[in-house]
Amino acid sequence: MRTRQKTRSHLAWAAARLMAEQGIDDPQQALNKAAARLGQTDRRQLPEPDEVDAALIEYNRLFRPARQSAELDRQRVLALEAMEFLAEFDPRLTGAALDGTAGRHSSITLQVFADAPEEVMRKLLDAHVPFRETSCRCRLRGENTTLPALSFYVDETPMDLCIFPATAAGRAAAAGNREGGASIRELRTLLGRAAGTENGETD
Repeated sequence: MRTRQKTRSHLAWAAARLMAEQGIDDPQQALNKAAARLGQTDRRQLPEPDEVDAALIEYNRLFRPARQSAELDRQRVLALEAMEFLAEFDPRLTGAALDGTAGRHSSITLQVFADAPEEVMRKLLDAHVPFRETSCRCRLRGENTTLPALSFYVDETPMDLCIFPATAAGRAAAAGNREGGASIRELRTLLGRAAGTENGETD
């Protein structure tokens, strides 16, 4: 049992290092690459994505504290600006910029809610924001499903909008995702706390 846990920890750390140094956003992709490099073929030995996220936070804390902290703050500020622009779609911040693992290669991921994807497209078009139509995966009504998404750049940082239906089911699906989600108000609070910590303020 101890050997299995050691293997999982080693793989989680190797995957976290790949994410930090090669800009891989997806923990599962990093895990697969780390497992292949280390010759680990037993899928039962692989750690969960949450374990990789925890290892990445620890890696950044140990080896890149100043750089990672600055990049995280920068991405959260960009996310807040985008969310304020998209406020009518009740945006939620998810992913690396929310959980604290964001690095210079990470993309910013937002959940938005609309009756139709075209509403969000029109908002971007009216503001002359070029975008690319893509897709995202989530669970909706208890089943894995593909939702429309839009990808574009803000200040040379990639941003992905996953468009959920503006219904109770759509909101429940978004809330049930692993990443959770932060509203505009919650992100402002998070940025305020970070600024207070940098200035030496304590509760």
